[in-house]
Amino acid sequence: MNYKVPNMKVLLWCWDSRMTWDDEPNTYVSRMAVSEQKFAYPKQPESFQVGFRRLIDYCCANGIWGVIIWGFLRDCHGGVKAAVDLCKYAADRGVAILPGVGLCSYGGYYYDGDHPFNLDTYLRKHPQRASSADEAGHGGRTVKPVLDPSLEANQKWWRDGAEWMLETFAIGGIDYEMGDFIVNMSSGAVAARQSLGFQCDENIQDVVVASRDMLKHALALKPDGVFINSTYRGLHQIAGFPMMPYVSALPSESVWQYTLTYMVQQPGFPDAFVGAPKHRRYGYLHAFNLSTNTVEKDYVAEIARVFRALHQLDFEFVGTYGELSAVNNPLADRNYRAQVAWAKEPSLSVEDFLAR
Repeated sequence: MNYKVPNMKVLLWCWDSRMTWDDEPNTYVSRMAVSEQKFAYPKQPESFQVGFRRLIDYCCANGIWGVIIWGFLRDCHGGVKAAVDLCKYAADRGVAILPGVGLCSYGGYYYDGDHPFNLDTYLRKHPQRASSADEAGHGGRTVKPVLDPSLEANQKWWRDGAEWMLETFAIGGIDYEMGDFIVNMSSGAVAARQSLGFQCDENIQDVVVASRDMLKHALALKPDGVFINSTYRGLHQIAGFPMMPYVSALPSESVWQYTLTYMVQQPGFPDAFVGAPKHRRYGYLHAFNLSTNTVEKDYVAEIARVFRALHQLDFEFVGTYGELSAVNNPLADRNYRAQVAWAKEPSLSVEDFLAR
């Protein structure tokens, strides 16, 4: 099998509320988060620092490139100061922190607290800038209030928030998401999607409308930053694939996230997914996580299979959840180390990895 140059970086995805790296490993929220309900933080304030510093130390020791943190900013675990301290700790050890930021939902830049870049705070001050959205735009559940991506005032808030975050924290970039496949239903959003001049999933069109100016601004401030737009779809769920016109609508430095979980089970994987336009890609496996009941599975053989294929497909970033502690947990340790091994060395055999 021919492999491309091994250049993939492992990026672990975490909610603060589900971390078990701290001294309260049995205190966590086991479910998935949803945009309409605040995802509570059940631990003591100091557990945020304790848990994520242990994870950062582990990443540093094992060659893991970075960590995505949702719930990055909360009043209840120290707000800005705690996050500043954590980011400096990570930067000093060569580990990238990427805060999770909801564009139209999920709290905005400051997930939980009375802050100008918290979404609830912003909407209390500017209720006229809100609208509602349908999940996937097919008459499913309605999510509200959300930000209307077509409003210049909201786009300015996103640009200003990116600037504030990059100036305040020593971060490697930002992980953005629109939120739960939502499609904004305002007349302005409908018109903005139509004005793009290309067809694709309406949720992804909303991502483009919301983020194109903000990403240009963020990349001007941090040209080496990793700024991710999360689709939460596999490539098999991209309408019209391999046509992906949205890729050229954003700066070429932008990174697009694709969920691998079901994509890698498709009969034609990986050959069926060759031919996508060149763009930066991050593959996210919903694996090894409390909320998906996958914490007792050995993923080594699956990681070997999937990561080899992702080298062929030219993915730049890849990873699973990172919430489960590897301290005194050989299975977790093996699953994390396997990701680094096959990200760097796609021709490695399972037998050679296990013998190390």
